[in-house]
Amino acid sequence: MTHSVGIDIACESFVARILACSNTETPLGDATQFDNSTDGFTSCANWFITKNLSPEQTLIVMEATGVYWEALAVFFTQQGYPVSVVNPAQIKYFSRSVLQRGKTDALDAHIIALFGARMEPRLWTPPSPLSQDLQVLMRQRDAYVAMLTEERCRLHSYEHAAHTPHQAITICKGTISFLRKQIKELDESFKNTLHRDPHWSKLYDLLRSIPSIGAVTAGVFLSETRGLNEFLTSRQLVAYTGIAPAQFSSGTSVYKKPRISKIGNARLRKAFYMAAVSSIRYNPTMKTVFKRLLEKGKPKKLILTAIARKLLVLCFAVCKSEQPYLVNYSRPQLI
Repeated sequence: MTHSVGIDIACESFVARILACSNTETPLGDATQFDNSTDGFTSCANWFITKNLSPEQTLIVMEATGVYWEALAVFFTQQGYPVSVVNPAQIKYFSRSVLQRGKTDALDAHIIALFGARMEPRLWTPPSPLSQDLQVLMRQRDAYVAMLTEERCRLHSYEHAAHTPHQAITICKGTISFLRKQIKELDESFKNTLHRDPHWSKLYDLLRSIPSIGAVTAGVFLSETRGLNEFLTSRQLVAYTGIAPAQFSSGTSVYKKPRISKIGNARLRKAFYMAAVSSIRYNPTMKTVFKRLLEKGKPKKLILTAIARKLLVLCFAVCKSEQPYLVNYSRPQLI
């Protein structure tokens, strides 16, 4: 790449900064602000033309800030520009490494461009419309389940309080009924959307062949991993989920017990932890693993995390091999 463009994006506007990818990392003009709209995207693209930027050799880097970046990333991808969407935490710690002392939109755009020039981040590929639909439906379902839990707890407190207005209890019960109905409709919409694509439908059935992997866990797995299109190994998937073990030691005096990193997809991690809780009751293999590790004195939470990782790897295996789960599977012997 000959140039790196850093974009600091917000709801209404974004600021772009161009840096030459050379030893000097020279800025090309001043940081410029554009509207976060279709007209603003076009104006930015025309600005690139006036700067003689080649789409094939210009890397555009932006942070994954809410959903504000999505339309801009899709626009420049369609224009032929390589686009990289990075975790805001990466930019935060990178700015500390270069001793950034202030914070403005222009300065943030400069740091993002500098990150792109020095670190060569991974390129972003737009998800398919089906993948986006499934993710939105599943995340909305997750939000409604959280609301339902809150309302049920509220109703419990109302019913056991010394005095609660009858109207409050009636409204609370109505809200619970409404949320249950909406969750059921979202489940149906998810299944109908999923079955539009035979490949995704097959992956869903393969995941359901694993004991303790239910409809919700399978749905979260497919929607949050985009059908495993971006993962070549199970190690990458485990790291993406945030279940990979992290070591903490330095020299001879600093040592902490290993723990999971939690740097990853929290929705996926939560779903598989709950699946692990279910598996020690309904999955004979995982039940055996749980008892064996418990007898060795391992903490229960640590065991469940290990089982969640095993389930995640199993899901990866059945999807990549396109073979259903076999309880008594044994590896073929090499001759």
